[in-house]
Amino acid sequence: MGFLILRVGFFAACVSLMSGVFGSAAVGAESLYAEQITATNAATHIKTGPDATGGLGDWVLSNGTLCVTLANLDHAGDLAASGGTLRDIGFCNRHDDHFVSSQDLLNGSQSEPVNISKIEAFSDKQQASLVTLGAYMGMHVETHYSLDPQAPNRLKIKKRIWRHNEDAIDPGLFGSMAFNYRSMESFLLSTKDGTRSNGFVQEKFVGRSTMALTDAARSVDTIIMLSPHDAEAPISYGWQVVSARRQNQDGSEPEALPVFALADKSALAFLTLVEPLMIGDGSQLGLLQLLQVPFLSLELGEEIHIEEHITVAPSFDVAAITDQFYPQAARLSGRIQAGPGQKSVLHIDRADGAPFTQTSPQDDGQFSARLPAGDYRLRVVAQGNPPQTHWLRIDHEDLTIDPITVTAAARIELPQGKAMRLSFQGIGATPNPDFADQLTGYAETAEDGLIADRKAFNTHLAGKLGDPTHVYLPPGNYQVYAVRGPEFSVETTTLTVTDASQQNLTIQAPKRVIQTPNFIAADLHVHSGPSFDNAFSTRKRVRTFVAEHGEVMVAAEHDTIFDFNPLLKQMQLSDQMIAITGSEVTSTVNSTRAPYSIGHINFFPLEPRPQLYQRGVVAHENRRTRDVLYDMHTSFDAPFSQLNHARDDFALSGELPDDYEDIIDPESFFTHMGVAGHPFNPQKPLTSVPNNSLVEADPVTQFRDIDFDAMELMNGTQSYRPERTQALRADWHALLSQGERISGTANSDSHETSQQVALPRNMVHTASDKLADFDIAAFVKALRKGDFYGTTGPFFELELSGAKMGDTHTGPSGILKGRIFSADWVDVDTLEVQLNGRPLASLDIAADGRFSVPVTSASDAYVTIEVRGAPGDIYKAVYPGYFPYAYSNPIYIDADADGTWTPPGLAE
Repeated sequence: MGFLILRVGFFAACVSLMSGVFGSAAVGAESLYAEQITATNAATHIKTGPDATGGLGDWVLSNGTLCVTLANLDHAGDLAASGGTLRDIGFCNRHDDHFVSSQDLLNGSQSEPVNISKIEAFSDKQQASLVTLGAYMGMHVETHYSLDPQAPNRLKIKKRIWRHNEDAIDPGLFGSMAFNYRSMESFLLSTKDGTRSNGFVQEKFVGRSTMALTDAARSVDTIIMLSPHDAEAPISYGWQVVSARRQNQDGSEPEALPVFALADKSALAFLTLVEPLMIGDGSQLGLLQLLQVPFLSLELGEEIHIEEHITVAPSFDVAAITDQFYPQAARLSGRIQAGPGQKSVLHIDRADGAPFTQTSPQDDGQFSARLPAGDYRLRVVAQGNPPQTHWLRIDHEDLTIDPITVTAAARIELPQGKAMRLSFQGIGATPNPDFADQLTGYAETAEDGLIADRKAFNTHLAGKLGDPTHVYLPPGNYQVYAVRGPEFSVETTTLTVTDASQQNLTIQAPKRVIQTPNFIAADLHVHSGPSFDNAFSTRKRVRTFVAEHGEVMVAAEHDTIFDFNPLLKQMQLSDQMIAITGSEVTSTVNSTRAPYSIGHINFFPLEPRPQLYQRGVVAHENRRTRDVLYDMHTSFDAPFSQLNHARDDFALSGELPDDYEDIIDPESFFTHMGVAGHPFNPQKPLTSVPNNSLVEADPVTQFRDIDFDAMELMNGTQSYRPERTQALRADWHALLSQGERISGTANSDSHETSQQVALPRNMVHTASDKLADFDIAAFVKALRKGDFYGTTGPFFELELSGAKMGDTHTGPSGILKGRIFSADWVDVDTLEVQLNGRPLASLDIAADGRFSVPVTSASDAYVTIEVRGAPGDIYKAVYPGYFPYAYSNPIYIDADADGTWTPPGLAE
């Protein structure tokens, strides 16, 4: 996963943590309460949904309609090492939480989080409230979260900000951030000046410089967040700044403060300036206004008061929120007539072009939305059609308009009963379709224009009831590929769409052409909706994995534990794949103990603990890697641990550029090594600085920062890049050569529909390759031993005079032999043999794929291979961005036959 952090602070400061919790109010009326979650009330108080993380010890707030969860102080947030932050919001007894988390930041900087030190709960017959007190460097923030029966769908938030003493940090602005990494699409709306609304088109701000705020900051008061249209329980959130005022020392009339919204695919935020601008009316944050921010201050005795509302609706449409903002406005009703199953969306803009709202017709085509009096433009967007535009005027009376007919698009009926991925690719001038398009027009721009997303031009079939039955295509010519993974043939056909007539897609199902006896295909790093960084349906994830003939899937959801097995049973696919429950422990907070976090680590198998925070994942922020490894080891009976995407290229490998600190990637462990705050150098011994931080054993537990079972050598997010893999291999060989017997894995790290799942894949040696015989203990043992290989298509058999991968060959010499084989659309031509990570032989692959290479070493060593080829046209089409490649894990050589393998050490 590639995730960025907002860095727009004007001042640098250290993190100051506070601790302690007090107070618990008695529950008031049965439906109105605020209290801590305990074992006694957990069954009713723990919120559920794709992004729900609250559990025992957390705090819950309810009015009988909405249920809201705040993390306890010892439950770290996504942007701070302390808790007390807003985690879950949804309708009670509904599996609908899509809210990830929020965090208050001084100066809008992740390095200046408001750390919560107290939580109190209050409730009576009128209102239930949770009150938090937080601080950073002498600036205090008190926040009231309240629910009442009068506004059942609305969470009310009031914040009071003040300076504790003269030595307090002097912020120029106050930021409230919602961590939303690709979980929901957002819509920016101004309820005060509709001309400023910019709807679904956002400007990227995360990861850019402070100057980007001049483009990204919007003078709007509302950010509306929408769950996907295919969510199990759709939901929308309307986050609104109702007021922001500064109370001066003299008690004069509070001054209104400028507020700006920021929104992109990583995060959403409101920035409130701590005093009015000297130049500018607060309607924009241009360069002149931005230059004033460092000089803004909050004096001792002055306060800032911010009132926010989060309005919630059980729908995936903007209108579900705007209808609640304008309950007295006239209702526009109508009907959109489209083809059966043809999806359409209605966008409603003001006459000046500013977006106002959006809604989706019901199954019968009916729609409605409340609109204040005025002139509007209706834009109807439907699958396979260009947008239609209609104009109308709304007065103060409800209005029902004539039906709007959408031109029927070509409906392509898909084959049923066979598992496969169908890839529809435009020929010539015909563009690729996008089957994941929600028709909202959601887009993100940056300084160099629109940031293009990869299109999802594949549809996946598991061969079971519930598979997609059709797709809609605009006119054009298409090449269709039927794929089932590299063990199968690729079948093709062409499809010409000239009109809206229904067509049946006739294409053969892929046939198995490669047998891999005693090897099973595993992807150890797969994501879906329960991860905080996407909203991909768990049901779709199962279907995609089966379609690709992935056999073992590790569910590596970020910072939570999700079990796919009940869903597999429900979908009647338990005999088609194995789902192993795991988690990707994802450190995001830079702290004194981990200046660049500790990266990402997969653990599996894990047993979900439904009543615990983050379903049982141990605390991992502001901690050393070895501490997290130890706690997961003891809490979950020694699960397998895998270091993920530890490096992206050679930029921080070896000799470093002068600006290396500026290009460290917090997600890539070997670019900073956690506590070291410095890149790993594979050319230096582990005993040298800074590499020695990896092997410093904890005096009590004896765990080290390098005590992983495996590390990813291939990570398929977006596309396979040879430099990335070769940089990671250099690290891996340096570790192997110094005695760290770490397995090398190959995984997809897939998140969304547009990302390939089950490629790269691990071919793991098993006693039986039948899923019915799957033994998880034996599977994990093979992974730890290194009895597997990674591949993007080629397969091989390998032994050194009888010793297999992970085994030890006894004696100074042996014959490395085996066979390389692949489907006819996966071309391979080169085999490279390495001894201790250095080239030993390079061979052209024979027609029958067999090879035999003598290996001799006077001292203990290890041997590995790599297989390569150039992608042909079919391979490029079905696996864009990849090329045929495979590598082995080591076979060890005990050259002196003393029964002990002695690592060869780094090359001189």
